[in-house]
Amino acid sequence: MKNSSNQFKSVNSLKVLFCLLLFPFQFNSYSKTIPLVTNGKSDYVIVISSKETESEKKAALLLQKYVSQISGFGLPISNQLVKRKKAIYINISNAIQNPDGFSIKTKNESLFIEGGSKKGCIYGVVTLLEKYMGCRNYSATYKDIPFNKNINLPEINLTDAPKNDCRIVYIVDKVGQEFYDWNRLNSVDEIFAEGYYVHTFGKLVPWQEYFKTHPEYFSEMNGKRNIDQLCLSNPDVLKLTIEKLKKEMALQSNENYWSVSQNDNFSYCQCEKCSKIIAEEGSPSGPIIRFVNEVAKQFPDKIISTLAYEYSRKAPLITKPAKNVQVMLCTIELNRSKAIEDDKGSESFKNDIIEWGKICNHIYLWDYDIDFANSVSPFPNLHVLQPNIQFFVKNNVSAHFQQANASVGSEFSELKVYLLSRLLWNPNADVSQITNEFLEGYYGKASPWIKKYIEKLESELKKSGDGLDIYEHPTSHQNTFLSQNNINEYNTFFDNAEKAAQNDATQLLHVKVARLPLQFAIMEIGKNDMFGPRGWYTEKNGDYTVIPEKVQMIEDFYSVCNQANIDHLNESGLTPKSYYESTKRFIDVQVKGNLSFKKKVTSSQTPSPQYSKGDLAYLTNGVRGDSNYKVHWLGWDGIDFDLTLDLEKTVKAKTIEISSLWDAKSWILHPAGVRCLVSENGKDFTEVGNIQTEGNQEKADVNKVFLFNAPQKNIRYVKFEVKGTKQLPQWHPSAGSKSWVFIDEIVVK
Repeated sequence: MKNSSNQFKSVNSLKVLFCLLLFPFQFNSYSKTIPLVTNGKSDYVIVISSKETESEKKAALLLQKYVSQISGFGLPISNQLVKRKKAIYINISNAIQNPDGFSIKTKNESLFIEGGSKKGCIYGVVTLLEKYMGCRNYSATYKDIPFNKNINLPEINLTDAPKNDCRIVYIVDKVGQEFYDWNRLNSVDEIFAEGYYVHTFGKLVPWQEYFKTHPEYFSEMNGKRNIDQLCLSNPDVLKLTIEKLKKEMALQSNENYWSVSQNDNFSYCQCEKCSKIIAEEGSPSGPIIRFVNEVAKQFPDKIISTLAYEYSRKAPLITKPAKNVQVMLCTIELNRSKAIEDDKGSESFKNDIIEWGKICNHIYLWDYDIDFANSVSPFPNLHVLQPNIQFFVKNNVSAHFQQANASVGSEFSELKVYLLSRLLWNPNADVSQITNEFLEGYYGKASPWIKKYIEKLESELKKSGDGLDIYEHPTSHQNTFLSQNNINEYNTFFDNAEKAAQNDATQLLHVKVARLPLQFAIMEIGKNDMFGPRGWYTEKNGDYTVIPEKVQMIEDFYSVCNQANIDHLNESGLTPKSYYESTKRFIDVQVKGNLSFKKKVTSSQTPSPQYSKGDLAYLTNGVRGDSNYKVHWLGWDGIDFDLTLDLEKTVKAKTIEISSLWDAKSWILHPAGVRCLVSENGKDFTEVGNIQTEGNQEKADVNKVFLFNAPQKNIRYVKFEVKGTKQLPQWHPSAGSKSWVFIDEIVVK
């Protein structure tokens, strides 16, 4: 069953033999067996109740589908509960207390799959297919379905249930419900009311509707009201919130979980009343829990969810969350290179989870498993996944949101989903066995080399003592686990892996996708060291020549992204095309004929030292910034500013340009406009152009070039008057907060 679109993996006779050896109990290995299918035919019928509950029906259809793919025979489904000699009975049972638990039992010549009230039947069928028929579902597009016209099941007496009630691994790609079910995962939409997951204050009491007439509904900081958060001590805010929820709940009456939670920023109300509550409770979570408890009183049959996130992470000293209040405890600040329980830098979080556990009935743990700024970048954190989940469970957590942002192209995305899903079901599962199973199935003959790469990367990280931050850039580790010597060894592993997989086009593409993060790191480190030993250029007698192998790398990178249908490279939605184009732009150094190269620039307002150290020399270093605001860009926060370039002598130029960056998720917008002026003496300036940015910038090109035609006269000084957007517009989730302007290369030719 071979398919070039990667939907299914064919299994030849040798592979079948391997399966027989790997799973000796599956086929003809017990003295008492159930001959489910013989020579491609069967007398068996799948029997479900006449009520045909959703879980039973889905389970039956799933079993029918995969038995047909294995053997070529589609078992009939009946809802007539007539006693049969040869049947597979699938039904929900009150005896299974866990709603997702199940039992699989053989008796005489029949098979009984009983499940809990939610998805137990479905999970029972999935387990039967995996454990006793050798099926594997490695990703949404890659399955391993053995082919065998004879399916003989052994005697079975198996019961199982998940340790955690809610098991979410956040998957960005649309993978379909079957993939979630196969991995025994929940989705956000399955649990929460639509539009009411997190950061809902802005939805419950919209500032666009109320701020102008009632600024007192919103947070006060430094004596001034702002739209960042709500004032939770204001009784009218509580009234409006309850009214809004009543209307919304009437539209989604079957939904049980509703979020009443802070917006995604660092502000919180510090008015006199809120400050008093914060002082009493010892934490900004105090006003939140008191407010949410009042909301929860009005909806006793619902679960009201709120965040313990950043400033609100510490539990209140006095007020306990109501019985129907869920607290989402978030780990966003923590280091990802060490298990939380073993990391001295995570002491405050460890204390927080213990304190919340003492007072809260429902803790929903929100963990982070990926580099959000550069998801296609080496981020060796596989070794901390199990101990962290075990730590959470030990501290009374039974609902999990693992934010892996899983998508094709993200570093080992498929492996992370495969591993995390199994650990959320059973935190004590054998990680080594699960990992090896995945690597062998997904990468085939290349798996030993992929395993060597993973182990070496992890070993070098541990040796270095480096931390891992979820918004880091690969240059953070260019002298440790991403040193040139280490990268040389990693490349050898991948060269061997590609060679091993060369006869299987699908698995070869898997290997090439796994290599993308390494290539990304090489290219990004090279950008940071543009003319150095790890850079993109060699220099001889003042002439700069781009290294052909590096140019080929960006071409290969972009080609693999297209082959694998990768549509973004980070949380901000950077597309492979944008990255490719901006990288090509970046490596097109502006040296030859560039009159501004390495000339001095001054600014009326000092740029932030957070980015490129605020060094204005980056504006004339000959390198255009690409899509990553942390490399070769300078940033100004919520202000207008002037930049003045001194060409050191009078010249006649044809064109003048300056560029800006757009990354709305990082609060970066193009300037509202740029005015360009020139002067010969540095005192008397003449305008040569004034370019305004059109549109509301909800969508924009990543890079914008402001290009001006120079006057046909001698000039020495060039001034840019940059008008910032200053505030994020209404379409932005953090509307009203300050917006950034990022500027890069000034080029005069």
